[in-house]
Amino acid sequence: MAQSSVTQNKEWQRTAWDYYDCIGELRFGINWISNAMSRVNLVAARAPLAAGDEPVPISLDDPDILPVHRRAAEIVSMIAHGPAGQGQMLGSFGTHLSVVGVGWLVVEPPLDDPISDEFTSWTVLSSDEIRRSPAGQIEVRVSETEWREVHPNAVVVKVWRRHPRRSWESDSPVRGTLSVLREIDLLERHIQATAQSRLAGAGLLAIPSEAVFPPGQGPQSSTGVDPDDEDITAPEDNFVETLIETMTVPLIDRGSAASVVPLVVKMPGELVGQVKHLTFATPFDDRARDLLDNAIRRLALGLDIPPEILTGTGGMNHWGAWQVAEEAITLHVEPLTETVAHALTMGFLVPALIAEGFDPSDVLVWYDTSDLRTRPDRSANAVAAYDRNALSREALLREMGLSVEDLPSDEERREQILLSIIRGVPALASPLLEDLGLIGADLAVNLDMPDEALMPALPVSQPETQGPPEPQVTASALTAACDVIIRRALERAGSRLRSAAGKGQPGGAASVQVGDPCSIHTIIDASAHSDFASLLDGAWSLVPEIAERYGADSDSLIDSLETYTRALLAAQQEHSYARLSLALGTA
Repeated sequence: MAQSSVTQNKEWQRTAWDYYDCIGELRFGINWISNAMSRVNLVAARAPLAAGDEPVPISLDDPDILPVHRRAAEIVSMIAHGPAGQGQMLGSFGTHLSVVGVGWLVVEPPLDDPISDEFTSWTVLSSDEIRRSPAGQIEVRVSETEWREVHPNAVVVKVWRRHPRRSWESDSPVRGTLSVLREIDLLERHIQATAQSRLAGAGLLAIPSEAVFPPGQGPQSSTGVDPDDEDITAPEDNFVETLIETMTVPLIDRGSAASVVPLVVKMPGELVGQVKHLTFATPFDDRARDLLDNAIRRLALGLDIPPEILTGTGGMNHWGAWQVAEEAITLHVEPLTETVAHALTMGFLVPALIAEGFDPSDVLVWYDTSDLRTRPDRSANAVAAYDRNALSREALLREMGLSVEDLPSDEERREQILLSIIRGVPALASPLLEDLGLIGADLAVNLDMPDEALMPALPVSQPETQGPPEPQVTASALTAACDVIIRRALERAGSRLRSAAGKGQPGGAASVQVGDPCSIHTIIDASAHSDFASLLDGAWSLVPEIAERYGADSDSLIDSLETYTRALLAAQQEHSYARLSLALGTA
């Protein structure tokens, strides 16, 4: 039975538990870190090779895994019966370590089988629930007055945070905030006592004894008062009774006239200012709420969590709130989880591996906080960066929550590009569909026949001339000018494609042996090395001038040339004057 020294709670620890039970702000802060730790997963890992390195998690799918690593991963996966039990166990340790700095893990086989070594119970206990009997046996509490001995083969692990000055003592964030908690408790008691005193009475109302009702008002006006009759209440007593009745009736019946009609009282003028309402409030009452708010802020600074967790993040944007959460995980949740992981390594994993004949020197219990980390949505920025060739496809998928396994194959990607081009320029459907293998060569020949219904209309406005326009001459001249631009664009794209294809190759771009730069795309798959936007960047700078010269719409002409050139790159086809004429609808 593995065990450590068992000690009882000290006075400060008992006080800390009492405050945890009665102060809601403290309970909220402690439960926050407890809930965060319950989302952490335990994993087996190989010890880091150098200082500053992170442990490397062990994967059972690794074909080269060592037997000791495989057994370590199996043992860690069995802790607390898997992820669900591990989450509850880590959450409990988050509470114990944050409040009093110590908790006990008791792992036991079935109690009705004294020789069993198969652990079925994983329990986290406080120091109030575990003790050493006079006979030296470890006992756990099962009720307020009843204790029992632990199983003979039980494993008892002490998980604690050492005090930096007195290493034999445990320490916790709550220990440093006890004075603040005491202040919060006193202020809350004062506010409650003040509220109760207000409910018990509204103070005193001092009225001069000379105050009487005017004739015709009050109970004494309906019947004459005989001063010698001892059974008749004195007028001043009737005054007080009537005043009380007039003030309480509106509380019961809101429709009563007494709620809007004032009570008329007759008294000498010099006595009017002597009617006073006396209360028992003190100047401290007005400051109590501010003092309480200040004490709560001090408590937020003293706990082992970002202060904004307790005081709220309502004034932050989503980036600020995300940064607070990241800071909480890195600086608070992970260090506390490391404490538990180290205790499980030394108190459970290492003894288990040694008992089975393994060398546990390079394995340990570690943690995975990926379930806690929720990154902000950066997909829109990722798409924009990808469109500007500043982001890889893998990074784009990661930011969009997808995997590289979702990427299309090279053939699927090529088909998607060609089909998108066909939808934009139906006139190019014939060669592209033939290239995809969707139609035969005989049908492709038929489709190559000019079809006005399939050709995009080129918006050409004839310049004003004295004679009749010559559309055929104008269209031929426009096509000839565009032919030069296309060849220049393909030459530019070919040079860039050559550089992209030569990256990582001995000799660089010089290793790519090609002839005409305009035809490089027919030999090298452009989509495999770069994107078309990069290859054609700046290729259409002269198009607005040509469009103006021949009366064409500049934007439409650029779109037509861009689509045509992209189709050539995607289909790895040669450019020709006839094909360009067909694409522009000028054939």
